[in-house]
Amino acid sequence: RRSDTMAANTNELVLSALKYGSGWTNADADVGNESFRKLVAWIEDTKIRLYTVEDRAALRDLSSANWTATFEKYLESLECPFDSSDTRALNWLLNYALSLEYRDNATKLNALKIDDPPKQEPATRHSSEPVFEDVNGETCGRLVAEMAAKLNISTEGIDGVQLLEKIEQVVAARTKTVSGGEVNMKALPLGFATGDSGVDDAALILRSLYIQDLRKLQSTIDETTVNVQEYTANPKTDAKLGRVGR
Repeated sequence: RRSDTMAANTNELVLSALKYGSGWTNADADVGNESFRKLVAWIEDTKIRLYTVEDRAALRDLSSANWTATFEKYLESLECPFDSSDTRALNWLLNYALSLEYRDNATKLNALKIDDPPKQEPATRHSSEPVFEDVNGETCGRLVAEMAAKLNISTEGIDGVQLLEKIEQVVAARTKTVSGGEVNMKALPLGFATGDSGVDDAALILRSLYIQDLRKLQSTIDETTVNVQEYTANPKTDAKLGRVGR
């Protein structure tokens, strides 16, 4: 389940924050597993410390046949909302330990200053460098052909370079508005940058075409839903047949 996966990932992060030195994998998250029992005993010994040192002996006895019952009693003492058979119990226990760790070191942790990550300059290239390293490769040729098909450009009798030039001409023509003005490409969000303005413009146009296709699909779905609702919301009744419906 997705929630179990998220909890497992959270557990790994919390263990790292608590500086748990022993090895741990998500497969260890079972109450009958020795690694699981070792972790619980470590949390009690170093972080929570609910019991006295003497009373922790039962949790440290990892091979005991009564360990699960001991763990269940421990969870009840902590007023944990989950029992020992629930995988969320470990997640709750770790987060509770982390909250205690923060409480004990709040002043120190709050005083820490985290530097902003260094700003990365957008990638640039020289005009003589190809945009793609495999510009003459099969993958690039296939992508160019797909772009040409989207723009209804014939590929017959022209090579890859000529096809790219033709695509550029068509794209340039389609960025004109009906009134003759140019579309401000920079005002439209792309979401990423390639380092080449021409490639960015082409990617923006492809994304816009894709969104247009999605809108057409959504319109079709909406029309179908309306038709189905009209059909099901207005059944015809035939009392002679003793049934309701078409």
